[in-house]
Amino acid sequence: MIINKHTRVSEVIKVNADSIAAIAALAKPLRKLKNPLLRRVMAPRVTLAEAAAIGGCSMADIRAALEPLGFRFADEMLMESQEERNNIERPDWLAAADEDAVDFFDVREMIESGDDPLRAIVQRYGALPTGNLLCIVNSFVPYPLINLLGKKGAKSFVETVGDKVYHTWFFKRDAFAKPTETPAADRVMMHDSPSFDRIFATYAEAKLVRLDVRSLPMPQPMEAILETLPTLSPGQALYVQHKRVPLHLLEELADQAYVAHIHEVGAGDVKLLIVPRV
Repeated sequence: MIINKHTRVSEVIKVNADSIAAIAALAKPLRKLKNPLLRRVMAPRVTLAEAAAIGGCSMADIRAALEPLGFRFADEMLMESQEERNNIERPDWLAAADEDAVDFFDVREMIESGDDPLRAIVQRYGALPTGNLLCIVNSFVPYPLINLLGKKGAKSFVETVGDKVYHTWFFKRDAFAKPTETPAADRVMMHDSPSFDRIFATYAEAKLVRLDVRSLPMPQPMEAILETLPTLSPGQALYVQHKRVPLHLLEELADQAYVAHIHEVGAGDVKLLIVPRV
């Protein structure tokens, strides 16, 4: 297969599954690809160039990892500058956008202070006129957000503009877009204290895997949970202590084989019991 830096990671994996280990071995941030749930979120939305930026490595490193697996690189594509790449890759709806039609929202300070910008982002997107764009400025690529607003009908595009600086563009194309699908009612259950305690008590301590993500900065709580879930043995459940109801996570688990029991104790105190479906 002939590939270039614009090729999606998922396309490479589809041709040769050994590429998962090859790319993951290049840098710690790329090890997420070895986790099936994280790979499902990341691989379809990330190009090889973006994977290199995430991992802090070069396209030469990516090339050295993949060529032994039979992939061939189009050399002329590797010679392009970042600016030329952006001009080529930018979709028509972004390239033709009027500056006045773009709402820039830098969420880095919110995240650094421990706040979750999800609600504010969804509100700003909802208030956006049809045909306008929302640009989220962040220190990481918000894959779950791309999935979430995609269900609202948004087109999206990610640009790497600096070291750990990403612009994620969302184009609101239809005022009557299909509303966001919520996780199935039988897969996400909100509980009061007695109800949650009853469910929790059905699991012996040996069957519980405990995970406290309250001190982790975003997006590490979601990553830690998704990394842990595939390690559960039959009959085990994952007990998570969280600062908030993880809406991104619930979106990703909506069509997976898990049931999430949630008890919001109070501000900054949320308990989750995530159970594999039999």
